[in-house]
Amino acid sequence: MDKSNDKKFKRLIIDAYKKAKEGNLVGIVYSAVSTYGFRDLIDVNGFAENTPADMLYLKSKLTGTEIDVYKWELEDYKIKSSESTIYVKLKNKMEVALMY
Repeated sequence: MDKSNDKKFKRLIIDAYKKAKEGNLVGIVYSAVSTYGFRDLIDVNGFAENTPADMLYLKSKLTGTEIDVYKWELEDYKIKSSESTIYVKLKNKMEVALMY
């Protein structure tokens, strides 16, 4: 596993968690042994650093768009605050826009 990809995945968890606080984004983090909803996380930075997460499920309550982001498939992501949207690009797949 590429270390930079691991860091990018952890940053996506943290950034998506922060945007979910605005109320229109649902997030669930999956690891080999557990599942964690964003609303269950108290310290997202500590969680991202210490939990070996494998997949992040995100769903926009505004559009119904959803995506399963597996750590090894994440190519990149960007946040456009002016559009209230997170754009997620997975390897060999179309970019997905999630409004928050």
